[in-house]
Parts: sequence; C-alpha cells; structure tokens
Amino acid sequence: MNNQLFIANVFGLHYKDVRVLAPFVGGAFGSGLRPQYQLFLCVMAALHLKSHVRVVLDRKQMFSFSHRPPAVQQMRFATDINGRLTALGHSTIAETSNFEDYTEPTSNWSHKLYPAPNTLFEHKVVPLDVYTPMDMRAPGGSTALHAIECTMDELAYKLKIDPLELRLLNYSDVNPSAGKPYTSKALRECYLEAAAKFGWDKRSAEPRSMQRGNKLVGYGMATGIWDAFQFPSRVQIMINSEGKMVVDNATTDIGTGTLTVMTQIAADELGLEMADVEFRYGDSKKPFSMFQGGSAITSSTGVAIVVAARSMRKKLLKKAAEMEGSPFRKAKEEDVVFSSGHIHLKNDPTVKISLKDIVAFNKGASIKTTKMGRPHMLKLRKYSLATHSASFVEVEVDRDLGTITLTRAVTAVAAGKIINPKTAKSQILGSMVWGISKALHEESIMDPQLGKYINANLGEYHIPVHADIGELEVIFADEKDSLINELGTKGVGEIGLVGMPAAISNAIYHATGKRIYKLPIHFDELI
Repeated sequence: MNNQLFIANVFGLHYKDVRVLAPFVGGAFGSGLRPQYQLFLCVMAALHLKSHVRVVLDRKQMFSFSHRPPAVQQMRFATDINGRLTALGHSTIAETSNFEDYTEPTSNWSHKLYPAPNTLFEHKVVPLDVYTPMDMRAPGGSTALHAIECTMDELAYKLKIDPLELRLLNYSDVNPSAGKPYTSKALRECYLEAAAKFGWDKRSAEPRSMQRGNKLVGYGMATGIWDAFQFPSRVQIMINSEGKMVVDNATTDIGTGTLTVMTQIAADELGLEMADVEFRYGDSKKPFSMFQGGSAITSSTGVAIVVAARSMRKKLLKKAAEMEGSPFRKAKEEDVVFSSGHIHLKNDPTVKISLKDIVAFNKGASIKTTKMGRPHMLKLRKYSLATHSASFVEVEVDRDLGTITLTRAVTAVAAGKIINPKTAKSQILGSMVWGISKALHEESIMDPQLGKYINANLGEYHIPVHADIGELEVIFADEKDSLINELGTKGVGEIGLVGMPAAISNAIYHATGKRIYKLPIHFDELI
C-alpha cells in the first residue's frame, strides 16, 4: 500500500490505477517504510517503454542504496551517592542528505527508560553530500540504546554498584518522559529471569579478573526498549461453500512469519484448523494495510482479523438462527462456541451446526464481512506503549591478539501475548545476530575524496557467519496486557536488537578494562 501511494504521487497516477504484487519478499528489514529509487526507475522505464520491466541491482549498487545514519552522541548522566539518577543529558548530532530532511529519534530514548529530575535532550541534524539515510531495523533505538546503556554501565563501575542493580534501582513503572504508566511493563521480570539463566551472579566485578586459558572473559548486560506500534488495517473474511475461511489483506510477509501467524489468529477466532484457513496477501487491491515496519503487523492486521472474525461470528449465528427448526433461534453469542468447523451450544456441545450447512442455507453464497482494526486512541491516551528486553552476553578476548568471540547470550523479552513462540523466537534470534553484527562486524568505509564506498562487497563488508555466533537463548517474560489491543500483543522484531550492541560493548570492557565507544569494535583497539 505504501509503494502504491508513492508511485501514484510521483508519477501523477490515480492510486487505483497502480497495483503492487509482492507475495514473496525476503530480507526486507529496513527498506519497508518507504520505497527506494529502484522502484521508481522500474516504473519510469515501464511507462516509457509501455512494457514489462525488471530492475536488478548488483551488490555494489546496493551499497549506495541507503544506510543507517551515523550519529555523534554526548552523554551526561549524574546520580546521587546511592546511585539514584539526578540528571540526564543526551545530545545527538546526526546526518541527513542535502536534498531531503531525514531525522530518526535518538536523544529521547534516555528518558523513556530512566527517571531524573533534571534533563536536557538535544538533537541536531546536519545536511551532508550523501544519499538520504534510511530506517534500518530499530531506527534511532539501536543507535541511542548503545550510548545510553554503555553510559549506565560506566556509571555502575564509578559507583561500584552491580550494573543490574543500578538499573533496578532506577526502575520506573511509568514512562518518565510522558508521566504516563505503561499499559504493561515486565522489564523487571526480564532482568531477573535473564540474569538467572545467564548466571550473572557468577560475575566477578573487577575488569580483567575473569579468564579462561589465554582468553579474557567478560560479562555485559543492557536494557532494550521499543515502541509498541499499531496501525489501522482492514480485513475481509469469507466463509465459502466448503465451510472454510478465506482472509484477505494487502500486507506482505518480509520473512517474519506473517502468513503463519495471521492464519493462526484467524483459525483460533473461529475454532478452525489452520488447514481450513487461507490467508491471501501481498496484493494492493486487497483491503488496506500499512507497511511492514515498526514491529507492528501482528498488532495491526492481526487485530483487524480479530475484529472481522467477531463480526463474522455474529453473522453466522444470525444465519443459523434463521434455519428451520434451529436450536440456535434464541441463542446469544455468549451461549455458543465455535469449534471444529461448527457452532455448538455451550451448555450442550452435542447440539451443533456446521459452517458448511450455514453457507448452504445461504443458497450456497459465501458469507462475507469486512472490518477495520485500529488503535483505541482515546482509551490509550493516558498510557505509554512499549516492549522491553534485557540482554546478557559473555565474550572472550584473546589476551595477545585482541580478537573477540561472543560465546553466549541470553535475551529476555516482555512483549505481551506471544501468538506463536516459534516464529517470535526466530525474530528475536535474528535480531540478536544483527546486534552482534552491528557491534563487531558491519562497517561501510567511504573515500572522502571520491565520496564512494570502498568496501562495497561482501568480501570486505563483514557480516557474521556461523562461527561468529555462539549459544543464543531467548526468554519470553509473562506479560499480560488487556489494554493495548484486542490481542494483547506487542511487536517482537526490533526489541531483540536494541540492547545487544551495548551489552557486547559492556562485556568487552569487563573483559579488558578498555571502554570503546565507536562501533564496530576492532581487535586492534584492544591490543
């Protein structure tokens, strides 16, 4: 839908004359919020040639595609003698291009986590002769949390307080920046469960005090936070002549398991087997969906499915009540259960009617309903919405060579109801790997004279391989949220990323006694 509107506006077309088909999209993290130039080049050529056109970028061209904007952050945190924060200062200078204004929030994250009576937050944007930066996964959050959580770690050492204890000491059940309570916040449980699983209590407090053979061993931890977004989304549900459900929505699946999770939600709502549900997506002609971004699709399209399914239940029960001799004539919605493709009386499950028979009674015509799911702005205006996490990592640093190995990591996440633990865990594991990559591997290097990236290939732009990734574990804290939406869900994509770079940086300090602020951290800085 996002691409459809961009194309229509750029080329002066009516949006209904633009159709976007994207049933199979992989690895789209960070480029889903707005289309980049390859789409417009393709449309331009197709309109000019009046023919189908395919645009393919080679690997080198992808490096000028866009980038996460670098930022210089100045942190000034102060506490009293007991470790209570008394002041937060967070100033950021970030880049944009000379032809667009791009800004991602960075300095504001400090005050969402920690309370302090004295605060100063500044954000400055500098236009440079570079391409416009882009929303790469966890925009602003992963950049900010690295600085914030390394500063908290440094404070802990100066105060001679355990880094975990310092965070618990400054724990807040409300969003300090807004003065509003969170709809739910199980971050304390994340800290305690992840620390116990990791074995944080076995940590020796002094830097360079733990070793394994010729390797210096370091433990580090950090907090994560990410906004719990929900966007409007429209869903059509249809029960066909076979009594099976078809769900239509224009969303895409960028590798997050959207197809699986939406099918699961729909099946649960009408008591069907997943095999009896078809979720059709990836087509802008289908009912409206926002872009895949912000870890929001489950709480957006998923909620729309719930709203539409509830409407469908009412329609089906009404039809069942109209059938001759129907035992459901006086039944109300709370008197029935939808299960195994039937409507059952709750007080007598043997009294039932199949969805297939209801459609047959409707002269074989499919029964349809279309509903919009949307955030409850009035109800939620008194609350703040966020997911939270705690990441704990262990690193080994070779005493002579300075090489860094991440041996293991544990991340605990509080994200409301987890619809599908398997796909959710996969999301967090992928985010943890990206956090490792951000902290230790990925770096694009530009020639200041030519204005070109000089490592525009996967031979010199380093990303982690299997040997770089140690043992990773994911914990989901029990967090019930009856306020946030009909499903009680929050996104699980970006929350696994934001805390990892800081946790790794802090572990490297604990191992070596050297505080490295710039990412990625190279071995030569530790020799």
